[in-house]
Amino acid sequence: MTKRKLLPVAGALMALAIPATASAQPVQSLSTGDWSTSNSTVFKTPDGVHFGTYADGGLVGGSLLYKGANGTKLKDVKDFSFTFNYNQAGSLTGATPYGRIWLDTDKDGVRSAGDATIMLDPSLGGSKLQPMRGTDVTFGTRDDSVRYEDDKGNGGQQTWSAIKSAHSDEKVIAVGVSQGFSMGTDVSAMLKNITLNGKSFEFNVASADGKNGSSGTNGAAGTTTVIHVTDPRHTTGNTLRTLRISKTHQGAKLKSATAILRGKTLKVRHGKVTVDLRHKAIGNYNVRITAKYLRGGKVHTHRSARKLSVAVA
Repeated sequence: MTKRKLLPVAGALMALAIPATASAQPVQSLSTGDWSTSNSTVFKTPDGVHFGTYADGGLVGGSLLYKGANGTKLKDVKDFSFTFNYNQAGSLTGATPYGRIWLDTDKDGVRSAGDATIMLDPSLGGSKLQPMRGTDVTFGTRDDSVRYEDDKGNGGQQTWSAIKSAHSDEKVIAVGVSQGFSMGTDVSAMLKNITLNGKSFEFNVASADGKNGSSGTNGAAGTTTVIHVTDPRHTTGNTLRTLRISKTHQGAKLKSATAILRGKTLKVRHGKVTVDLRHKAIGNYNVRITAKYLRGGKVHTHRSARKLSVAVA
């Protein structure tokens, strides 16, 4: 997922959240039970869950996913946080790992592009803060700085209570932590734990099979094999897409329309929007359409959003 286009800023010390006491639960395997990974760039080590190293953090990335909270209503999620240690070759704010809660807004029972996401981003939208590198950082709902359906951070941060109140009855379909699909070079991280509803899932324990993953130390850049995920045969949706705008709306006729994808204006012709997702990174691509309809000499504006995605096949 492409998180956002960010600007490099000077290093800053972020205020670390102090999590409440939680019951510890060691996690020895990511291939059984409620845990899974999106690809082989995310793997278990005795020090935690390692992400990367990603040579180009804007093109590749990976996620650790948890399904144990599926079906829980958002209003019943008391807390969510994660502790990580990360590094990169440069000094871009958006290279840090980020947490997400997926809500089953399309009500199909599976995590998909049609679901809304709650973003917990330690860089607070990218340009505001660069979390310290090479040290353990904890971020979560107690920091009271989250976003809803706003990967890039264009709308600013919101409070956790405001998000819960607005979407209280939406059901959780997945919880996870991701790195990559944002920015940076030679990006890596080590996830130490995730805390959810009073349970602290500890990853810095020995693997169940007694085997270690590829070598890596606390997210230090360049300590693991660089993995390139570029084979288009293993992705879907990375094609030339066409969206159609209704020529009538509540009895009014289409007069004009505009479409925007991640701040860029798309071509609209004869009620059709062309969206070129060829060679795009895996992630969600939300197209915002503003259509103007004419009825009785008056112009009526209708706004909508179409959710497209490039995903692993």
